[in-house]
Amino acid sequence: MALVPAGWLAKLAGSTDSPRRTAAAFALGVFLSFSPLFGLQIAIGIGTAAALRLNRVAVFIGLCSNLPWLMVPWYALTTAAAAAVLGVPLTSDFGRRLEEAFALSVYGGAFWKKLMELVWPFLGSFILGSTLGAIVVSAVAYVGTARFLARAHASRSSP
Repeated sequence: MALVPAGWLAKLAGSTDSPRRTAAAFALGVFLSFSPLFGLQIAIGIGTAAALRLNRVAVFIGLCSNLPWLMVPWYALTTAAAAAVLGVPLTSDFGRRLEEAFALSVYGGAFWKKLMELVWPFLGSFILGSTLGAIVVSAVAYVGTARFLARAHASRSSP
């Protein structure tokens, strides 16, 4: 919860939905934020919130939980973990080949061809690793948020 500013927690606590329902909306946003659906999270999150009649603000706050400086390490670590589990090897010359690719112009077809050759073997690892990681992070977000909101609602209700 440290990644979510206190003002956003207050917005969640002020929701008229039940703590569990608000926590579920927040956890959905967190799941999508850390999922492999990079670039589609907002559309999927708001669409799902509307379809399930979830608190859109809570979903959006959850969508904002994967901060830009966390994205690269998150996707790299979850992909590497899944690659290790799936037995997808990282060749010893991977770093050199990556440097060679980035020495090319990103506007040319050679760059994209070389990059795809490097990352294609890791596509399954990327999808599996970031999906499983997103499930774990969103479950933790749900439990923590539900407890926080239950306490907040209880303190508002007591005289």
